Amino acid sequence: MHSSLFFKLFPPPKFMVMKHAGLDISDDAVHCLEYSCGRAPDLRITKHKTVEIPENLINGGEIADDKAFSAILTKFDKENDLTYVKVSVPEEKAYLFQTDVVGDNPRAIAQNIEFKLEENVPLAVADAVFYFDILPMSVTGGVLRASVSVVPRVYVEKVILLLRDSGISPMAFEVVPKAIARAIIPANSTNTILIIQVMNKKTGMYIVAGGVVCFTSTVAWGSRGEESGISLLVKEIGRIYEYWASHGIAGSEIKQVIMVGRDAPKFLEKIKSTAAEVGLSVSLGNVWNNAFSIDKYIPSISREDSLDYAVAAGLAMEL
Repeated sequence: MHSSLFFKLFPPPKFMVMKHAGLDISDDAVHCLEYSCGRAPDLRITKHKTVEIPENLINGGEIADDKAFSAILTKFDKENDLTYVKVSVPEEKAYLFQTDVVGDNPRAIAQNIEFKLEENVPLAVADAVFYFDILPMSVTGGVLRASVSVVPRVYVEKVILLLRDSGISPMAFEVVPKAIARAIIPANSTNTILIIQVMNKKTGMYIVAGGVVCFTSTVAWGSRGEESGISLLVKEIGRIYEYWASHGIAGSEIKQVIMVGRDAPKFLEKIKSTAAEVGLSVSLGNVWNNAFSIDKYIPSISREDSLDYAVAAGLAMEL
């Protein structure tokens, strides 16, 4: 069970059945991907496009030049005929926490979370927008527990204005780790998985338990950094593994690592050798895992390129 939309700013859940594209806005590029109308696992890719963003125009979600970014979005929209989009929120812009909740429906649970919001994040309720996922009882040991993502309202409202000024209509927002998890982690999975998203200048690391994002971290090293810098990534994997083993949900130890990002294959063997020391399996993500079977449909995006569409692919899927 989870909230149907990311934030109260948007229309009711039935709006989400309308066709939309996933729009992933990162520090490196803008990716969009759209599926045909239909249901997984029989979706088909009808649109995909990437445009790189000039260096330092966006850093950690902070837009340095609104006018320049708006010009990129306007051109991107004209070239790709975007109508409605579901938009990514970078990990750095979101606060994540877990809390036990009470309530027998999403509205009651949301109200319960609101009462606890200011205890867990440095934002007033009026200045925050949030959504939550309920962790499976099999993961929590029967406790009703929510994983809550909170984003400053001012950030969301700014992005909405930039998108609308560029001719793009945002219908919902979602944090990057959740979008990736929807794309690559098998539906109804109860495993605890560490997702590693390799980007140009940074690497995101996200723990997903029972399909729900429970922990996020970002390492200031990416595929365009010095090769020796991968030691930072290796060290962080060990730190996160140990942290989760001692502070995570009881009985939900990390057993698997899945990597995404265009340059992820370059570092696969290095991560494998490190992860093997603590008994973790490591593999590249299948971005189409929950959309379609490649035995029935061969996508127009190569395997290597698909790893860069993990966020957009997750955003493009219906909730």
